[in-house]
Amino acid sequence: MEELEEDRLSSLPKIILHSIMSKLSEKDAARTSVLSKAWLETWYTFPILSFSTSKFMGMSPLQPMEDSEKMRKMLGFCDYVKRSILRFCDQNLAIKEFKLKVNISEIRHISRDVDFWLKLACECGVEVIEYSQDVSVGQDQYHVLPLCVVEAKSIKKLVLKGYIKIDPTFMNHSIKFFSRLRVLSLWSVLLGDRDAINNLISFCPLIEFITLKTCYVLSSGDGTKEIMKSLSISGVQKLKSVNTFGIQDVSIDAPSLETLCYYTNDFYVAPFKFDFDRCRSLKELWMWSVPGTFFTNKWFLELFPKFPFLESLKLNFCKMPERIDITSVRLKVLKLSHCSNLKEVNIDAPNLLSFGYIGNGASLPTMSFLRNSSQLEFDIRLQVDYVDLCNLREFVQNIKPNNVLTSLSLSTGAASNDALDRVAFEVSSPLPRIKHLAINYVPNIKYLFSSIVNILLSSCCPATISFSKYSSGKEFIELFYETLMRRKEDECFCTSDNTTCWWHGLKDVKVTRSSMKKMDENVDFKTILESLSTFAPQESIIFRLDF
Repeated sequence: MEELEEDRLSSLPKIILHSIMSKLSEKDAARTSVLSKAWLETWYTFPILSFSTSKFMGMSPLQPMEDSEKMRKMLGFCDYVKRSILRFCDQNLAIKEFKLKVNISEIRHISRDVDFWLKLACECGVEVIEYSQDVSVGQDQYHVLPLCVVEAKSIKKLVLKGYIKIDPTFMNHSIKFFSRLRVLSLWSVLLGDRDAINNLISFCPLIEFITLKTCYVLSSGDGTKEIMKSLSISGVQKLKSVNTFGIQDVSIDAPSLETLCYYTNDFYVAPFKFDFDRCRSLKELWMWSVPGTFFTNKWFLELFPKFPFLESLKLNFCKMPERIDITSVRLKVLKLSHCSNLKEVNIDAPNLLSFGYIGNGASLPTMSFLRNSSQLEFDIRLQVDYVDLCNLREFVQNIKPNNVLTSLSLSTGAASNDALDRVAFEVSSPLPRIKHLAINYVPNIKYLFSSIVNILLSSCCPATISFSKYSSGKEFIELFYETLMRRKEDECFCTSDNTTCWWHGLKDVKVTRSSMKKMDENVDFKTILESLSTFAPQESIIFRLDF
């Protein structure tokens, strides 16, 4: 029966078998060649070709090797790549994707071979070229992209990474190069003069996705290499996404643009320019490491009327004004990560589905929602020094309304070894209830364990508490469990008869591990704790609290 099923699969048309293989990893796709003669033939005609010198030679780019042995393996690699491509040429078969990864220290020996391989791939109607170089320390030798790639009419996606140069003189050869290009991704590529990238993009009428990360140009004076500092995009009607890294001045006029990611270099101290006001169709905006006074509360108030379709806003490592007001009926995703100077966040977004905040416990803003969706997932991740743990409860209680917070992930440092005063644990008002409290790390200082447990449980009432494998070790988790189970009246932190702390409300604690799909009543806490060392890196112990 199994052989019959295998025959049925092998008898499928090659186009379907190729589609199946394209969804496998490169290693698994290669393994299919041993299944049968039909699969071997399918592998030989699989139109996605991927070659890597480090994988073929069985070494990392920085691993030393005798010159003679290295040259022997390199010749074997070149022969293997050439034979693989010629097989397609000889049978008049199309190559869909050509992926090549080489070590930069080897490119001077095989640059002509690389040019020849790219020429053959282009002759076979290649649609995707991904060419990257592993950078070695002390190497600064560029490989000029051959003209055949620039002029190929079949290429829809071009990804170049490493010490590769696009010669600006190619612009003079044909005004129709890259005529079908839809995806352009350049990482650490040398682009000639300062206008080269703008000219290149202007010759790509169908371009939809552009990624430019730390690219370089030659200065007009002495011709030395410098980081590309400006980008101007206009007249590209189908452009949907732009992702830039390390470009100081960016100006984009693209009416169809939907996604924009802007990442500055931290070392920029000069004023920068970021103009995207004419991208009225923008749906996603992601900004990293924006310095200075770019962000003001006025900027936030004008953002959503200016971009009426904006659904996702993510700001990472940006300097904020002390107060921001966000008002949008369209916004669905909001992320604020390590945004300095922020003291107050006010949100009026009735359709917001996901809000994430990442910060440290020394300075935490107040947060309030004027209107919010019942489906909102509000997640907070904090790095809090032990001495600042007292700020945690105030921060959580200052989130309004108090039922909006979904989960809190916490890592605690040990900036101080002083035990917290008992007053820090006292509960004077009802605690907010959240779905999940994740303890990622606490310092391995045993006499502080009790204080940490109590301040956490006097800050909120979580339905579940998880402990990662590396959170703190068995002793902290065991103390946490015993504290929950003890529930003695004389250790209560209530401050009045009208307000009861978590100690009174807790009815039961059940323990499981995240890999268990269902609660197993027969597995006790001690058994799970002893198996902690066998947990996978992402696995955790989970306490389910019943209040």
